[in-house]
Amino acid sequence: MSSAAPVAAGAPPESAGDRPRGPRRPRRGPVALALLAVLVLVALVVGSRGTGRGVLDPTSPEPDGARAVAQVLGDLGVDVTRTTSTAATLDAVRAAGPGGAAVLVVPTAPLGTAQLEDLAASGADLLLVQPTADDLAVLAPSLRLGEDVEAASAVPPQCDLPAATAAGPATGGGALVELRDDEDPDVTLCYGLPFGGAPYAVVDAPGGAGEAAGGRVVVLGQPDVLRNEAVADEGNAALALSTLGARDALVWYLPDPLDPALSDEPLPLSALVPPGLVRAAQVLGVAALLLLLWRGRRLGRLVPERLPVVVRASEAVEGRGRLYRASGDRAHAAAVLRSACLGRLAGRLGVPPSAGAPAVVAATAAATGRPAAEVDALLRSPAPGDDEGLVRLADALDALEREVRRS
Repeated sequence: MSSAAPVAAGAPPESAGDRPRGPRRPRRGPVALALLAVLVLVALVVGSRGTGRGVLDPTSPEPDGARAVAQVLGDLGVDVTRTTSTAATLDAVRAAGPGGAAVLVVPTAPLGTAQLEDLAASGADLLLVQPTADDLAVLAPSLRLGEDVEAASAVPPQCDLPAATAAGPATGGGALVELRDDEDPDVTLCYGLPFGGAPYAVVDAPGGAGEAAGGRVVVLGQPDVLRNEAVADEGNAALALSTLGARDALVWYLPDPLDPALSDEPLPLSALVPPGLVRAAQVLGVAALLLLLWRGRRLGRLVPERLPVVVRASEAVEGRGRLYRASGDRAHAAAVLRSACLGRLAGRLGVPPSAGAPAVVAATAAATGRPAAEVDALLRSPAPGDDEGLVRLADALDALEREVRRS
């Protein structure tokens, strides 16, 4: 005779969901999406490191860069040196010798008064791109800022400076400058607009700190003259090369916002974040959003699902009773019956659960008229020793509950 348990008649056949499953295959969708995001991130970081160095950077081929002008100046024999700090700029000027260098100051970060005075005292020509009011107050006090207008093409020079007359019409507009006094023989304005102000000015003998050094100051308020995308328009290239190539050496100064010598004020958080990191965060954000849309919960109407097996409550009770009978643990079965009876009596009589069994016994005796000792013996006496005693206990507990309900 086989020892295997018999199969109950009418049992449902084993479904596919009950069968043991094999090893789950990894889903390739999330892995492919993550790999694609990493590849795009690496491409953006490498691309940003290779080209995007900033506006008017002599090494940047971007539309806002100035690599075209810098390369042509190098071909013409001008030694172009890119610097990012005041100390490195002054060292490059000293290396070029007295009167042999010009410094092009690009407004990538505001310069302090001490840095402006050091540049003025260096003896080099100073070429200021879109200077601020503070820059003019130290380096060219005879000038002041005017209006800031849009670029205007084909503006005639309207002056007799050799660089302007050789270039002819060029892009005007931008940051305009004006004379503080009506006339100043040391200042020449070019490419002026009808309503006043000019984007190009030359101060031959600047006052203030720059006067002792003897270098001239050139104001270039229109940066399109140097940009790669606009240097070929009109006479921009000729004007840029004549202005920047007047000396044998050109120090291209792009002040670094992280230079502690520029300002004692704390730097903004945006100045400390690399541009490639911002692009990487944008790519990762888009990838995360797509992943959420793809794998997120899709809400819709509730769909009822039929249970595979329906078990009646009576079957569950009978099955639990058979387990108690098979184990022979009458003490545990009696404790379960008494505990359930105590809970029902306490709820019926309004006794709080924290009061304990003695309070339930007293309330039950008062409600039924039975002696308290009899009720206590029924609810808390030792467990019966045989099955008949366990059945009698269950009947007695049911009778006690019926009396409480009738009271």
